[in-house]
Amino acid sequence: MNNISLQQIEIFLTVAEQLNLSEAAKDLFINQSAVSRWIQRLETSLGTTLFVRNNRGVDLTEHGEFLYTELKPLYEKLTEITQNISKVYITEENILRIGCMDSSEVVGALKPVIRRFEKIYPDTLIKIDLLSFKDLREALVCGKLDFIAVYSLGFGKYWNIQEKNIKKLNTYIAVSSKSPLADSIDVPVESLNKETLFLLYAAEMRDAENRALENCRKIGFMPKEIVYMPNFFSLELAIKNGKGFAISGANIRERFGSDIKLYHVPKPYHDQYVIAAWQKNRCSAQIKKLTELIDDIG
Repeated sequence: MNNISLQQIEIFLTVAEQLNLSEAAKDLFINQSAVSRWIQRLETSLGTTLFVRNNRGVDLTEHGEFLYTELKPLYEKLTEITQNISKVYITEENILRIGCMDSSEVVGALKPVIRRFEKIYPDTLIKIDLLSFKDLREALVCGKLDFIAVYSLGFGKYWNIQEKNIKKLNTYIAVSSKSPLADSIDVPVESLNKETLFLLYAAEMRDAENRALENCRKIGFMPKEIVYMPNFFSLELAIKNGKGFAISGANIRERFGSDIKLYHVPKPYHDQYVIAAWQKNRCSAQIKKLTELIDDIG
Protein backbone atom coordinates (compact mmCIF):
# COMPACT_ATOMS: atom_id res chain seq x y z
CA MET A 1 0.00 0.00 0.00
CA ASN A 2 3.02 2.30 0.31
CA ASN A 3 2.89 3.16 -3.39
CA ILE A 4 -0.81 4.03 -3.53
CA SER A 5 -1.54 7.76 -3.80
CA LEU A 6 -4.64 9.83 -3.18
CA GLN A 7 -4.82 10.37 -6.91
CA GLN A 8 -5.09 6.61 -7.54
CA ILE A 9 -7.85 6.36 -4.93
CA GLU A 10 -9.73 9.27 -6.55
CA ILE A 11 -9.45 7.66 -9.99
CA PHE A 12 -10.46 4.21 -8.69
CA LEU A 13 -13.57 5.56 -6.95
CA THR A 14 -14.61 7.53 -10.03
CA VAL A 15 -14.24 4.51 -12.33
CA ALA A 16 -16.07 2.32 -9.82
CA GLU A 17 -19.01 4.73 -9.81
CA GLN A 18 -19.11 5.39 -13.56
CA LEU A 19 -18.17 1.82 -14.65
CA ASN A 20 -16.94 3.43 -17.84
CA LEU A 21 -13.36 4.61 -18.44
CA SER A 22 -14.37 7.30 -20.91
CA GLU A 23 -16.98 8.84 -18.59
CA ALA A 24 -14.60 8.63 -15.63
CA ALA A 25 -11.93 10.43 -17.67
CA LYS A 26 -14.37 13.27 -18.40
CA ASP A 27 -15.21 13.65 -14.71
CA LEU A 28 -11.52 13.65 -13.77
CA PHE A 29 -10.45 15.95 -16.63
CA ILE A 30 -7.79 13.50 -17.82
CA ASN A 31 -7.57 11.32 -20.91
CA GLN A 32 -8.83 7.75 -21.00
CA SER A 33 -5.36 6.24 -21.50
CA ALA A 34 -4.20 7.99 -18.32
CA VAL A 35 -7.14 6.49 -16.38
CA SER A 36 -6.19 3.03 -17.67
CA ARG A 37 -2.55 3.52 -16.66
CA TRP A 38 -3.46 4.63 -13.13
CA ILE A 39 -5.82 1.69 -12.64
CA GLN A 40 -3.15 -0.73 -13.89
CA ARG A 41 -0.65 0.71 -11.42
CA LEU A 42 -3.15 0.37 -8.58
CA GLU A 43 -3.89 -3.23 -9.52
CA THR A 44 -0.16 -3.96 -9.68
CA SER A 45 0.39 -2.39 -6.25
CA LEU A 46 -2.42 -4.49 -4.76
CA GLY A 47 -1.59 -7.65 -6.69
CA THR A 48 -5.17 -8.21 -7.83
CA THR A 49 -7.66 -7.36 -10.59
CA LEU A 50 -10.22 -4.67 -9.72
CA PHE A 51 -12.14 -4.34 -13.01
CA VAL A 52 -13.12 -6.57 -15.93
CA ARG A 53 -14.23 -5.18 -19.30
CA ASN A 54 -17.69 -5.71 -20.77
CA ASN A 55 -19.56 -4.38 -23.83
CA ARG A 56 -20.69 -1.24 -22.01
CA GLY A 57 -17.49 -0.45 -20.11
CA VAL A 58 -16.21 -2.26 -17.01
CA ASP A 59 -17.50 -4.19 -14.00
CA LEU A 60 -16.02 -4.41 -10.55
CA THR A 61 -14.51 -7.73 -9.57
CA GLU A 62 -15.17 -9.16 -6.13
CA HIS A 63 -11.94 -7.56 -4.91
CA GLY A 64 -12.92 -4.29 -6.61
CA GLU A 65 -16.30 -4.25 -4.88
CA PHE A 66 -14.65 -4.91 -1.52
CA LEU A 67 -12.10 -2.13 -2.06
CA TYR A 68 -14.81 0.35 -3.12
CA THR A 69 -16.97 -0.50 -0.09
CA GLU A 70 -14.01 0.01 2.25
CA LEU A 71 -12.45 3.07 0.58
CA LYS A 72 -15.54 5.19 -0.15
CA PRO A 73 -16.44 6.08 3.46
CA LEU A 74 -12.77 6.51 4.38
CA TYR A 75 -12.26 8.84 1.43
CA GLU A 76 -15.30 10.93 2.37
CA LYS A 77 -14.14 11.05 5.99
CA LEU A 78 -10.64 12.12 4.93
CA THR A 79 -12.10 14.93 2.83
CA GLU A 80 -14.24 16.07 5.77
CA ILE A 81 -11.29 15.94 8.19
CA THR A 82 -8.92 17.90 5.96
CA GLN A 83 -11.58 20.55 5.35
CA ASN A 84 -12.24 20.88 9.09
CA ILE A 85 -8.54 21.05 9.92
CA SER A 86 -7.98 23.78 7.35
CA LYS A 87 -10.87 25.78 8.84
CA VAL A 88 -9.21 25.54 12.26
CA TYR A 89 -5.91 26.78 10.82
CA ILE A 90 -7.62 29.71 9.12
CA THR A 91 -9.48 30.63 12.32
CA GLU A 92 -6.68 30.23 14.84
CA GLU A 93 -3.59 31.29 12.91
CA ASN A 94 -2.98 34.35 10.78
CA ILE A 95 -1.00 32.28 8.29
CA LEU A 96 -1.46 31.84 4.55
CA ARG A 97 0.17 28.68 3.20
CA ILE A 98 0.99 29.06 -0.48
CA GLY A 99 2.50 26.46 -2.79
CA CYS A 100 4.30 27.41 -5.99
CA MET A 101 5.73 25.37 -8.84
CA ASP A 102 9.53 25.67 -8.95
CA SER A 103 9.70 27.65 -12.20
CA SER A 104 10.72 31.24 -12.85
CA GLU A 105 7.59 31.74 -15.00
CA VAL A 106 5.28 30.66 -12.19
CA VAL A 107 7.22 32.47 -9.46
CA GLY A 108 7.41 35.60 -11.60
CA ALA A 109 3.66 35.58 -12.23
CA LEU A 110 2.89 35.15 -8.52
CA LYS A 111 5.31 37.78 -7.16
CA PRO A 112 3.29 40.95 -7.92
CA VAL A 113 0.16 39.34 -6.43
CA ILE A 114 2.03 38.52 -3.21
CA ARG A 115 3.55 42.02 -2.99
CA ARG A 116 0.13 43.65 -3.23
CA PHE A 117 -1.33 41.22 -0.70
CA GLU A 118 1.44 41.95 1.84
CA LYS A 119 0.61 45.65 1.70
CA ILE A 120 -3.06 44.96 2.48
CA TYR A 121 -2.40 42.27 5.12
CA PRO A 122 0.97 43.19 6.69
CA ASP A 123 0.28 41.06 9.78
CA THR A 124 -0.38 37.87 7.83
CA LEU A 125 2.52 35.44 7.78
CA ILE A 126 2.94 34.00 4.28
CA LYS A 127 4.63 30.63 3.98
CA ILE A 128 5.64 29.61 0.45
CA ASP A 129 6.77 26.11 -0.58
CA LEU A 130 8.31 25.36 -3.98
CA LEU A 131 7.13 21.90 -5.05
CA SER A 132 6.36 19.70 -8.07
CA PHE A 133 2.86 19.72 -9.59
CA LYS A 134 2.01 16.33 -8.09
CA ASP A 135 3.09 17.40 -4.58
CA LEU A 136 1.30 20.74 -4.88
CA ARG A 137 -1.94 19.10 -5.96
CA GLU A 138 -1.83 16.55 -3.17
CA ALA A 139 -0.96 19.18 -0.54
CA LEU A 140 -3.86 21.35 -1.68
CA VAL A 141 -6.50 18.60 -1.63
CA CYS A 142 -5.22 17.35 1.76
CA GLY A 143 -5.49 20.82 3.28
CA LYS A 144 -1.74 21.31 3.82
CA LEU A 145 -1.77 24.33 1.49
CA ASP A 146 -4.40 27.05 1.13
CA PHE A 147 -3.53 28.31 -2.34
CA ILE A 148 -1.18 27.20 -5.11
CA ALA A 149 0.29 28.64 -8.32
CA VAL A 150 1.05 26.17 -11.13
CA TYR A 151 0.92 25.69 -14.88
CA SER A 152 -2.55 24.97 -16.26
CA LEU A 153 -2.16 21.20 -16.00
CA GLY A 154 -5.62 20.76 -14.55
CA PHE A 155 -7.46 19.24 -11.61
CA GLY A 156 -10.27 16.73 -11.29
CA LYS A 157 -13.71 17.98 -10.23
CA TYR A 158 -13.71 15.42 -7.43
CA TRP A 159 -11.92 17.76 -5.03
CA ASN A 160 -14.03 20.89 -5.65
CA ILE A 161 -11.03 22.87 -6.89
CA GLN A 162 -11.46 26.44 -8.11
CA GLU A 163 -9.01 27.80 -10.71
CA LYS A 164 -8.13 31.28 -11.99
CA ASN A 165 -5.70 32.37 -14.70
CA ILE A 166 -2.86 34.55 -13.44
CA LYS A 167 -0.83 35.04 -16.62
CA LYS A 168 -1.03 33.89 -20.23
CA LEU A 169 2.17 32.28 -21.53
CA ASN A 170 3.68 32.10 -24.99
CA THR A 171 3.89 28.64 -26.55
CA TYR A 172 7.05 27.32 -28.21
CA ILE A 173 8.46 24.28 -29.97
CA ALA A 174 11.73 23.56 -28.14
CA VAL A 175 14.64 21.69 -29.79
CA SER A 176 18.35 21.29 -29.16
CA SER A 177 20.46 24.11 -30.63
CA LYS A 178 22.92 21.44 -31.80
CA SER A 179 20.24 19.47 -33.67
CA PRO A 180 19.59 19.88 -37.42
CA LEU A 181 16.09 20.88 -36.28
CA ALA A 182 17.56 24.20 -35.16
CA ASP A 183 18.78 25.16 -38.64
CA SER A 184 15.41 26.45 -39.84
CA ILE A 185 14.08 29.99 -39.60
CA ASP A 186 10.52 28.76 -39.02
CA VAL A 187 9.20 25.62 -37.32
CA PRO A 188 10.81 22.64 -39.16
CA VAL A 189 7.48 20.96 -39.83
CA GLU A 190 8.62 18.14 -42.12
CA SER A 191 11.52 17.10 -39.87
CA LEU A 192 9.39 17.04 -36.72
CA ASN A 193 7.30 14.23 -38.23
CA LYS A 194 10.25 11.93 -37.48
CA GLU A 195 10.90 13.14 -33.94
CA THR A 196 9.83 12.16 -30.42
CA LEU A 197 7.54 14.49 -28.48
CA PHE A 198 8.48 14.70 -24.79
CA LEU A 199 5.79 15.53 -22.24
CA LEU A 200 6.01 16.10 -18.52
CA TYR A 201 4.55 13.04 -16.77
CA ALA A 202 2.40 15.12 -14.40
CA ALA A 203 0.91 16.92 -17.39
CA GLU A 204 -1.24 13.91 -18.24
CA MET A 205 -3.71 15.59 -15.91
CA ARG A 206 -6.45 17.14 -18.00
CA ASP A 207 -5.84 15.57 -21.33
CA ALA A 208 -2.42 17.12 -22.00
CA GLU A 209 -1.46 14.44 -24.53
CA ASN A 210 -4.45 15.23 -26.71
CA ARG A 211 -3.81 18.96 -26.51
CA ALA A 212 -0.16 18.50 -27.45
CA LEU A 213 -1.13 16.40 -30.48
CA GLU A 214 -3.72 18.97 -31.53
CA ASN A 215 -1.01 21.64 -31.39
CA CYS A 216 1.19 19.47 -33.63
CA ARG A 217 -1.68 18.81 -36.02
CA LYS A 218 -2.50 22.51 -36.25
CA ILE A 219 1.13 23.34 -37.09
CA GLY A 220 1.13 20.63 -39.77
CA PHE A 221 2.89 17.52 -38.47
CA MET A 222 2.55 14.56 -36.09
CA PRO A 223 5.39 13.22 -33.91
CA LYS A 224 6.85 9.76 -34.34
CA GLU A 225 6.07 8.88 -30.70
CA ILE A 226 5.34 10.40 -27.30
CA VAL A 227 7.54 9.83 -24.25
CA TYR A 228 6.61 10.99 -20.74
CA MET A 229 9.38 12.34 -18.51
CA PRO A 230 9.27 12.07 -14.69
CA ASN A 231 10.17 15.71 -14.02
CA PHE A 232 10.88 19.00 -15.78
CA PHE A 233 14.66 18.72 -15.43
CA SER A 234 14.65 15.35 -17.22
CA LEU A 235 12.52 16.85 -20.00
CA GLU A 236 14.89 19.83 -20.39
CA LEU A 237 17.90 17.51 -20.47
CA ALA A 238 16.35 15.30 -23.17
CA ILE A 239 15.68 18.33 -25.37
CA LYS A 240 19.11 19.83 -24.73
CA ASN A 241 20.73 16.54 -25.77
CA GLY A 242 18.81 16.48 -29.06
CA LYS A 243 16.57 13.49 -28.39
CA GLY A 244 13.37 15.11 -29.67
CA PHE A 245 11.25 18.18 -29.02
CA ALA A 246 8.80 19.63 -26.52
CA ILE A 247 5.89 22.04 -26.62
CA SER A 248 6.48 24.40 -23.73
CA GLY A 249 6.90 27.87 -22.37
CA ALA A 250 10.12 29.90 -22.40
CA ASN A 251 11.09 28.44 -19.03
CA ILE A 252 12.46 25.31 -20.70
CA ARG A 253 15.64 27.34 -21.30
CA GLU A 254 16.12 28.26 -17.64
CA ARG A 255 18.91 25.76 -16.98
CA PHE A 256 20.46 25.34 -20.42
CA GLY A 257 20.00 28.76 -22.03
CA SER A 258 21.23 28.90 -25.63
CA ASP A 259 21.60 25.09 -25.76
CA ILE A 260 17.85 24.99 -26.50
CA LYS A 261 16.25 26.82 -29.44
CA LEU A 262 12.66 28.00 -29.30
CA TYR A 263 10.25 28.35 -32.25
CA HIS A 264 7.31 30.56 -31.33
CA VAL A 265 3.84 29.11 -31.96
CA PRO A 266 1.74 32.26 -32.54
CA LYS A 267 -1.71 30.64 -32.46
CA PRO A 268 -1.55 27.40 -30.44
CA TYR A 269 -4.46 24.99 -30.29
CA HIS A 270 -4.67 25.56 -26.53
CA ASP A 271 -3.29 28.61 -24.70
CA GLN A 272 -1.13 27.94 -21.66
CA TYR A 273 -1.40 29.89 -18.40
CA VAL A 274 0.04 30.18 -14.95
CA ILE A 275 -3.01 29.59 -12.76
CA ALA A 276 -4.03 29.90 -9.15
CA ALA A 277 -5.97 27.06 -7.51
CA TRP A 278 -7.74 26.67 -4.18
CA GLN A 279 -10.61 24.69 -2.69
CA LYS A 280 -14.01 26.38 -3.02
CA ASN A 281 -15.20 25.33 0.41
CA ARG A 282 -12.02 26.63 2.06
CA CYS A 283 -12.05 30.10 0.50
CA SER A 284 -11.15 32.39 3.43
CA ALA A 285 -11.32 36.19 3.28
CA GLN A 286 -7.56 36.21 2.67
CA ILE A 287 -7.76 33.81 -0.28
CA LYS A 288 -10.68 35.78 -1.70
CA LYS A 289 -8.60 38.96 -1.54
CA LEU A 290 -5.65 37.17 -3.13
CA THR A 291 -7.81 36.07 -6.07
CA GLU A 292 -9.23 39.59 -6.44
CA LEU A 293 -5.69 40.95 -6.70
CA ILE A 294 -5.06 38.62 -9.65
CA ASP A 295 -7.73 40.54 -11.59
CA ASP A 296 -6.36 43.91 -10.46
CA ILE A 297 -2.82 43.12 -11.58
CA GLY A 298 -3.90 41.31 -14.77
